[in-house]
Amino acid sequence: PAMVSEIVAKLMAKNAEDRYQTALGLQHDLNICSEQWEATGTIDRFELGMRDLSDRFTIPAHLYGREREIQTLLASFDRVASPAENRVCNGAAELILVAGCSGIGKTAIVNEVHKPITRQHGYFIKGKFDQFNRHLPLSAFVQALRDLTRQLLSESDAQLQIWRTQLSIALGDSAQVIVEVIPELEQIIGSQPPAIELSGTAAQQRFNRLFQKFIQVFTTPAHPLTIFLDDLQWVDSASLKLMQLLLAASPGGYLLLIGAYRDHEVSIAHPLMLTLTEIVKSQATVQTIALQPLSIDHLNQLVAETLTCKATIAQPLTSLIYQKTQGNPFFATQFLKALHQDNLLWFDRQVGYWHCELTKIQSAALTDDVVEFMAIQLQKLPRVTQNILKLAACIGDSFDLDTLAIVSGQTAFQVADDLWIALQAVLVVPQSEVYK
Repeated sequence: PAMVSEIVAKLMAKNAEDRYQTALGLQHDLNICSEQWEATGTIDRFELGMRDLSDRFTIPAHLYGREREIQTLLASFDRVASPAENRVCNGAAELILVAGCSGIGKTAIVNEVHKPITRQHGYFIKGKFDQFNRHLPLSAFVQALRDLTRQLLSESDAQLQIWRTQLSIALGDSAQVIVEVIPELEQIIGSQPPAIELSGTAAQQRFNRLFQKFIQVFTTPAHPLTIFLDDLQWVDSASLKLMQLLLAASPGGYLLLIGAYRDHEVSIAHPLMLTLTEIVKSQATVQTIALQPLSIDHLNQLVAETLTCKATIAQPLTSLIYQKTQGNPFFATQFLKALHQDNLLWFDRQVGYWHCELTKIQSAALTDDVVEFMAIQLQKLPRVTQNILKLAACIGDSFDLDTLAIVSGQTAFQVADDLWIALQAVLVVPQSEVYK
């Protein structure tokens, strides 16, 4: 029956918040179906989930107020991925920049286009520049291409053989130069003879040329390539040069570069801005998306869906959160979590809805400085969790459990136990589901 089909569809919804939140909510809807079927042999339409109110505090993963920006990114990908004869632009690769302050959602909107791109058989890879590793040239590009190589290794033997042939032709006798920075590549093309030794400018030019050739293997109509470079405010000069070369050397298109940066940390004299001026002069297609804070209406939608209540009921709490966070999405969600953790926002089981004491929240000593606020949240963690996070931060913005275990002098099991609360608080973000 149609209503049973809709119940199954709700159970299988893509987003967790669109599924049933409680077994009781599901049971209530199934009982209605069962009673109607036994009484009449048919099931009339009714609204699902009317008794499905969860007492678990969950902030929806949905992005609010970013539809236009996501469409701009997807339109750029569609242009570079379209056949050359269908293009109205010059057909070259494109660069699209996402600018905004910390926590405004730059990375989130780029990650949102990941699935649509891969659905069109495109490769989506990403790397992140590190504030404390600026001395390492091309670090974000290397991260991204190692990610791509790992994706290739998961493909069929027949497809892997095609990649082996194409990469061997592209890199030639100098393949070992790339293998040294992307070790996983050796599993595809096999062991390589040592490359002729060069020094200074000649070595750098050869490296850039090989990097270009490596990337161009994957910029084809069959599988366009999107490279996302995060935190460009910390970019190194070699990466800026490579960006210029890639945009100039991909006249056939099928390459989309996406860069995100904190605009308040990039002045007009920043190397990134100077390079962008040169890229624009070369007639490459460059766009910038300047992300703004959420409007109070979009923030209210977030609060209402978090508390599963009507927008009008959520409005007073939204106004207070907006006053504290000025519409910064990251700060707003962290602020909501802090209210829940401090028992200023709780689920009233007797009446079946979320409740908050606005007067207590207003009088609470809650800072409106996002850095100070996050520091306070870190200080609430158990001492062992704070200590393990300090060591993890020393490794870098990305770390693995085994290395952290060695650094801390503990077993991997002990380290995982110490990290668990930070994972629950989303202060540490797993790179895959393997961590479970």
